[in-house]
Amino acid sequence: MLRFAVTVVLSAFLLFLVQPLVGKVVLPWFGGAPAVWTTCLLFFQLVLLGGYAWSHLVVRRLQGPWQRRAHVLLLVTALVSLVVTTALWGTPLVPSNALRPEGSDAPTLRLLLLLGLSVGLPYFALSSTGPLLQAWVAQRVPAVTAMRLYAASNVGSLVGLLAFPVFFEPLWPLRSLAWAWAFGFTLFAVLCASLAWTAPVVPRDTANETKLGARTVAGWIILAALPSALLLATTNHLTQDVAPIPFLWVLPLVLYLASFVITFDSDRWYRRGWALPALAGMGLFVAGLLLYPTEPSALAALVGYLGFLAVACVAGHGELVRRRPAGEHLTAFYLAVSVGGALGGFAVAVVAPRVLRDFYELPIVAALMVVAVAVAVLPGLPSPRPSPPRGEGDSFWLGRAFLPVSVLLAILFGWSIKSRGVDVLETRRDFFGVLRVERDPRGLVLMHGRVLHGAQLADPAKRRLATTYYAPASGVGRLLRSYQGPVRVGAIGLGVGTLAAYVKPGDDYRFYEISPTVVALAGGKAPGGDGVGRENGGHFTWLSDAPARPSVVLGDARTSLEREAPNRYDVIVVDAFSGDSVPTHLLTKEAFELYRAHLASDRSVLALHVSNRYLNLLPVVARLARELGLHSLVVDIDKGHPEDWALSSLWVLLSKDPEALRLDVPADDASTLATVAEGPLWTDEFTSLWGLVVW
Repeated sequence: MLRFAVTVVLSAFLLFLVQPLVGKVVLPWFGGAPAVWTTCLLFFQLVLLGGYAWSHLVVRRLQGPWQRRAHVLLLVTALVSLVVTTALWGTPLVPSNALRPEGSDAPTLRLLLLLGLSVGLPYFALSSTGPLLQAWVAQRVPAVTAMRLYAASNVGSLVGLLAFPVFFEPLWPLRSLAWAWAFGFTLFAVLCASLAWTAPVVPRDTANETKLGARTVAGWIILAALPSALLLATTNHLTQDVAPIPFLWVLPLVLYLASFVITFDSDRWYRRGWALPALAGMGLFVAGLLLYPTEPSALAALVGYLGFLAVACVAGHGELVRRRPAGEHLTAFYLAVSVGGALGGFAVAVVAPRVLRDFYELPIVAALMVVAVAVAVLPGLPSPRPSPPRGEGDSFWLGRAFLPVSVLLAILFGWSIKSRGVDVLETRRDFFGVLRVERDPRGLVLMHGRVLHGAQLADPAKRRLATTYYAPASGVGRLLRSYQGPVRVGAIGLGVGTLAAYVKPGDDYRFYEISPTVVALAGGKAPGGDGVGRENGGHFTWLSDAPARPSVVLGDARTSLEREAPNRYDVIVVDAFSGDSVPTHLLTKEAFELYRAHLASDRSVLALHVSNRYLNLLPVVARLARELGLHSLVVDIDKGHPEDWALSSLWVLLSKDPEALRLDVPADDASTLATVAEGPLWTDEFTSLWGLVVW
């Protein structure tokens, strides 16, 4: 039993260690969008489903030693695939740069294919191991004992998931981590193959096997699908509408996995007596949060949404475990759980962005979740369990009492799908998030979740006045106004095109933007269209009003710059760190060397917008500036001008020539990076946000 437990825990550890590892590898190729993580989760759920299906087929269709031989063959095939990709790419798990997407079209399919090439077969082999070994163990011990291996595997999953950001990522370069994971997988393959080869597989007694009912299997799938969908919906909502902190990608998954550990370990942990009242209370709290136009505070929102997710997952998985089958149907049970997980992930990651114009999946899934739990606890429903756990015999009244509460919660969740209390002119959703054009008494605003992408004054006399973080008093505003003659500017991040307010006749401005929706709403040149302005569906006029029309390059900025000849820019503006997940690949030594290659001379300036509520990026910039021998000017405007829509901002201007940074900036607003404690050197092999969080 110990060897089985060690192998299962190791497989789960590698399963969830590789998720953030591979996610970090591909994240820069798709602009660092939060949807990259949810798509990765969908991929891993789909492959997990394939692994569970494999283990089910092996147990149900093969007899005796053929089960062992089939699994050993799978392990060998996965190991060979890892060796082949390593030989082709030079490093395991890290695809060749030749596979980088050239544009931003069909990112979901491209990402799924890339993940399949990178880690598909090894992940498939890892995912099939747990249920197969548990099925073999269940032939000799009670099913409840065998299922404790599933709880142990989720402990391994939790350790693997948390070990990456806390221990491995801050200490090890990316490629070293990939090699270490490949070594761990090789060790696992050898251990699992030796275990499979010697495992005593008892022939199936098909004559005495019970039959599974369709309603029972459907119940398993539903109770597994809704927590999975709730996981992704909560992650989307938190990272887009509450606080765009990358760590929030991991925390909901930790709670989701912990619910498996709690419910599958023993019957004594999940009790309806506390779970149903807790679910009702947290449900009312979350419904109240959703009914507000904005959350009262980020802390209250995190407590509410994560608390509801935790209780809902425990309740859903607790009811799922109460319906566990006898040992001969254990692989069918895990297959149904995996089918449910994949369906829930598919619904949120693929279907919702195409049918819902905003993040409405959270209230929809939350409503379905509370109703499903209420129905599950009603007496008389089909269940393989002959009786409720000890001490639960009188708790069925909770089901009857919870049913009307669940209906009330569903109504409240449905009611929350309404206007946020602002005048929304248009809402669009794509792979990179939800964008809303809102009308303000002063003019128009473009919002990306809770991140302000730009604003334009309605007053015709001020329509070309730069606003928000790009106001004339800002660092970039003072820099661009200092140029008297024609200037050539490359800007990473379009927003609503506010920087075009500084365009003069003869200037050449070129924007790099990954989201086609942002380009369209800003009035940029639509793919396949001609011209710039409102005729392309835009709401903002900076691009069309500019004396010299800027050009827009669609796609990840760094990938685009790598494919272009040196542009000889006088100024490169990097504005991609104020919200969403921080695209760390734009803030590495290699990225800075790329920017320097595109600058015209030593007097050229690299302008970085590093305003961020959650991260202090100055230490990273300070280290990069020293590594490349760049002088600095930090312009920190902490007071805005509401009447002109000027906001506080933090800009860092870097140049080889200190004379290029002699701007007219008040002494109270100006400093240099010499006063900043340097952080770690970020490279394409090493980035870590630990230590930069503004708690």
